[in-house]
This record gives sequence, C-alpha cells and structure tokens, in this order.
Amino acid sequence: MKHSHRARIVHHAPWHTACSPEAPMSRAADPFDFLPSDSPAADEVRAFDWTVTPAGAPERWPVALRAMLSTIFHSPRPMFVATGRGRLFFFNDAFRPMLGARLAGAAGKSIAELWTDAHSDAALHVERAFAGESAVHRDMPLRLSRHGFAEETWWTFSYMPLRDEHGVIVGIHGTTHETTRAVRSSMALREINSSLEREVDQRTRERDQIWGISRDLYVVSTRDGHYRNLNPAWQHEMGYDEGELVGVNFEELVHPDDVDRARDAITQLQDGDVVVDLELRFRHKNGDFRWFAWTCVPDGDVAYGMGRNTQRRRDMEDQLRHAQKLEALGRLTGGIAHDFNNILGGIGGAIEVVGQRLEQGRLEGVRRLLDAAGGAVKRAAGLTHRLLAYSRQQALSLADVDANAIVRGLDLLLRPLLGERLELNLRMQTDLWRTLSDASQLESAVLNLAINARDAMPHGGVLTIRTHNASGHDIGTGPADYVVVSVTDTGTGMPPSVIEKAFDPFFTTKAIGQGTGLGLSMVDGFARQTGGRAIIDSAPGKGTTVSLWLPRHAGEADASHAHGAVLKRFGQGEHVLLVEDEPMLRSLAREVLEEAGYVVGAHEDAREALHVLRGPLRPDVLVTDVGLPGMDGRQLALSAREIHPHLPVLFISGYAWEAFSDARLPERAVLLTKPFAVQALVDAVADLLDARPH
Repeated sequence: MKHSHRARIVHHAPWHTACSPEAPMSRAADPFDFLPSDSPAADEVRAFDWTVTPAGAPERWPVALRAMLSTIFHSPRPMFVATGRGRLFFFNDAFRPMLGARLAGAAGKSIAELWTDAHSDAALHVERAFAGESAVHRDMPLRLSRHGFAEETWWTFSYMPLRDEHGVIVGIHGTTHETTRAVRSSMALREINSSLEREVDQRTRERDQIWGISRDLYVVSTRDGHYRNLNPAWQHEMGYDEGELVGVNFEELVHPDDVDRARDAITQLQDGDVVVDLELRFRHKNGDFRWFAWTCVPDGDVAYGMGRNTQRRRDMEDQLRHAQKLEALGRLTGGIAHDFNNILGGIGGAIEVVGQRLEQGRLEGVRRLLDAAGGAVKRAAGLTHRLLAYSRQQALSLADVDANAIVRGLDLLLRPLLGERLELNLRMQTDLWRTLSDASQLESAVLNLAINARDAMPHGGVLTIRTHNASGHDIGTGPADYVVVSVTDTGTGMPPSVIEKAFDPFFTTKAIGQGTGLGLSMVDGFARQTGGRAIIDSAPGKGTTVSLWLPRHAGEADASHAHGAVLKRFGQGEHVLLVEDEPMLRSLAREVLEEAGYVVGAHEDAREALHVLRGPLRPDVLVTDVGLPGMDGRQLALSAREIHPHLPVLFISGYAWEAFSDARLPERAVLLTKPFAVQALVDAVADLLDARPH
C-alpha cells in the first residue's frame, strides 16, 4: 500500500524516534495508568505483549497516543485508534460488540488484519486521514453477531488524523455510530415508494367506484359542519344535486328535534373523536324527513361522513312490532275469553239450578252451588288482575307474598299463551320462604318473562319456571336471604353485548321476527324497588334464564293468608258517603253497609257527592269508585279533602292504580280492587274508621 509523504509527516519511523532517547520520561510505575481500571478492552491492552509489535514497550508510547487512548477508553461511544508503522488497531468497550467473531485475538492486530472483509471499502478514508484529511465512511455494512445470531448492520465511521505535540501525524482516531435502523427504514421507504404510485392509482379508482355507486350518503365537510363534497347518492336518496348543498351547514337539513344531538356530534369531531352510528332525521328535498345512521371521522380540517338509510328498517320494524302486538293480544284475549266463558258457564249454571230449587221449595245443595259460583267469581277476579298486570305498570305495594302461589296462579293464563309447541314446566320449592314484594307486579314480571321466553323459542321448546331459596347471597348490597323466581327457556339465547343492554329502557332483546320485547327494564326496575334485582344468564344457542331475586320477608305471614274464621264487624250509625256509577253494585254495597250498621248516602257521580260534602251533613268516610264519569274518584277525593281535610277515603277500582298521577295512595286512604267480597267492603270501612285519630 502506497502512502503520500508530506512535510512533518512520519509514517515508518518507530514510535520511540518521536521522542529523544536521552530525554528522561517521568511516569508512574504502571505504564497503563492512563487507562480505566474497570474496562474489559483496557484489560486486553494491559495483557498484551506490545514489545513484539512495532509499537514497542508502552513506556515509550507518544504522549499524544496515550492521551487519545485515555480519551477513547473513557468514552461511552464506540471509538477506535489506528497508529504507528503497523497501523495497530485500538478500540474501547463500546466498540467491542461491532467486532463480533473478530474480537478473539483482536489485540495487537493492524486495522487491515482485523477488517479484512471491510478494509477495502474503508481504505481510502483511512489513507486520507493518515495524509492529514478527515473523512467519513457512511452506512458501512457489517454482519455482526451481538445477540446470539448473525445480523446485517450498518455503521457510519468518522476518520481523523492524530497528531503529536509537534503536529506530526502518529496515527488516526475515529468514532462510529450505528445507522441500521435508518438504513433499513430508507430501504423500506424506497420499496414502498416504488409501488406507492400504482397502489394510489388503484385505490383511487376503487374509491371513485364506491363513491359513485354507493347508495349510502358520503360527505366531506369542514370540521364545523359545512358540506364540501357529496357523492351522487344524495341525488337518488334525498333529491339534491351534488353541488346544490356545497357550503350549506348540516343543521339546515336536520330535524329540529335532533339538532342538539347533531351539535354534540360536531363537538366530538372538533375534539378529534369519532362519531359512530348516530341516528338523525334529514330533510328530503320534498320536505319529508328520513332517518339516517351516521359515522363520521375527523381528519385535519375536514371530516368524512357516511349516512346509511335506516328509515326503511324503522318502518319495517314498526309494522312488524304492530303485527306482533296484535298477534300477542289476539292470543291473550282469546285465552282470556275462553277461560271467562268457562267461568261464566259455571256461574250461570249454578245460579240457574239454585233458582229452580228455590221455586220448588228445595234447599238441599244450594250452599254447595253458591260456594261453587263464589269460587268461579274468585277465579275470574284472578284473571282480570293478571290481565291488568300484563297490560300496565301498577303502583308498588310491598307486602307478604307467597311466590309459589303467584306462579301456580299464572298457570291458567300462561298455557293458552304458550301454544301447543311449548312445554310448561313448574319446579317450585315446597318450603319456599315468603318474600316482601308486590303480588300484582310480581305476576306482571313473571308473565312478561314467560312471553319473552316464548318468543325466543319460535320452533318450540321447554319453558321452566322455578322457585327456590337463596341463603346469604350477595347481589351487590351485601349478603342477604332471597327468594328467587327464575324463568328459563331453551331458545336462541343472547350474546354478552345484548345482555349488557337488556335492561336499558327502550332496548329490545329481540331481533326482527323474534317477538315484541315486553319491558325487561320494567322487570328489573320492579325487582330493584323491592330491594332485589333481576339477573340474566344466557349464551347464544344455549337458552336464557332470567332470575328475579326478591328479599325474604322476615316477619310473620299476613293475616290475608290465614284461613281462620271471619268475624263480622258492625258500625255504630256512622255516615258513609258512597259514590258508584254501576247501579247494581251501588245498590248491593248500600244494602250490605246498612245491614252492617252504617248510614249510607249513595250517589252515581261526583257532582252529587260534592253537593253533599258542601252541605251541613259531614260524612265519616268516603267510599268512591275510581273510574267515575266526569270527575273521577281521585279528583273527588282531593276536593273532599279540601272541605274535610281528615276524611278517610276507600277507593274501589276495577283497574290499575295508574289512574292516580303520582301512582301513590294518599294518606288515610286504601284501595279495594273489584271484584271483592262484600265482607271485605265492610271490613275496609271498619278499618278506616278505627284508624281515625281520636
């Protein structure tokens, strides 16, 4: 290898000629005191016999070399020195991983010996540095084994001349840093760029095709909601030309009732959030409004939106729900009518036989026939109560309830609703605890769950209603005892995403064609009102179980569940103001109350009753039907309380307490549900009078 010779450049002289042999050298006993003590690379320098190399004994190394070696061995960055006639190669700890397999026996070798496979590429830069010129070799490839396997790496080397105190070049020194990541990124970028134009052209064509043929509305708008570009679907779906809406604010097309939600969506976009499945009504060019579900994505100063027409789906769902409700109502009313015909047949037959025997002067068996007719009346009352529970939400009146009796009573109503393809299975724990609940609401809840279960089994199956005790369970409010009523079907089941929303108001668990969805939110709300909750256990294809967890009633059973003898109670001439628009019931109630010792003033409407209330005669108790013509019983009671603030009130009603605006009974008032036993009327009046403050 040839070298250029310049003034004051020494290449072939041994290192000791750079210093006068007669000049004494003052140095420590350790010739390597300039090296760090905790460096593997420095330890290798100390261990090597340098006297067999052109470098000679370390005690005679030039000061400039010793200073540079001290610098690189104390540096955390990869650095090297090549010096002397032999171009001996020194490197620090940070440089060691770069040597890979070369590291073994690297001490004392020249730069050319150590880098046989790469020296030819770097030789020009090395020679320039020995000639006094700094040079850089960028992105030199090196195959290294640093992590247990060989890998391709790239490095950038800087070469600089190393001069002694006289300016004589005694070697070169350099630094390096790894550029592998940058090189690989550049290579990947070049590869991507080579195909990017073709891909962009292809995707542009695809986008233009989708943009042009899609029936969905596509729009590009400013972040504040002004249209910039629209696809041709706007013409087909909404009647607007593509350029007709450019610059128009989106609010001009949104239904007034939906504007607030649309503005919230714009705020989301301005905050950088994505808007998903936002349903809004948009005005067609002919003035009609149509529902669209929008998904919008912000991107810099613009937003991209897609609107899917959901009006057709909504119309179909409404029609289907209406048809399903009519079908369910038809099944329900048909079953009720069938059962009522049977009950009325029994009542009518009993009355006819009793009448014949009375005409003949015969009394044998009359009591048995009358008892049978009374039992039929009770069954009819049970049917009407369950029908009311099915059709409307009633006020919650917590009381001691036998859940087994509720379930057994529903059997008569459920079987005609379920049809022939479904099997009804009742599994009730015989020693079931009593629960603190509302009987009518519990009936309604179980009925709703059973109808939902029926709809989940369109091809038939088994519907199981089970009751059992649950001791010391924690359903979110701490351990407690519960009575559990569960309704299980063998139907389609629900995925977790549907279970999470099943109790949300206005959310139906039914897909199109699978039922009406009868208010799971009301079921859960009722359970929570009692201090319990409703729990769903379901999986797709494995059926569904909805369990009502109702708190155990710790007190004694209510007297209404006892079967002891009924004691007749008599009045002491108290004045009862009776208001009932049904003549037969009014006459019967008046006769029963008068026989019980009360003075009764009977009237057919609230107007007559108010005239009495404003007169000199003060009634002791008001007995009024709720469903009166004109002013109803609730309004009459409020007016009566304005005249007589402490007047007890007995409401009698044939339907749910929903007629009251706040769904709560006023103080010193009770409700007696039609049909009722005449003795129950007498007892209710007596209870109200007994509860009067004295």
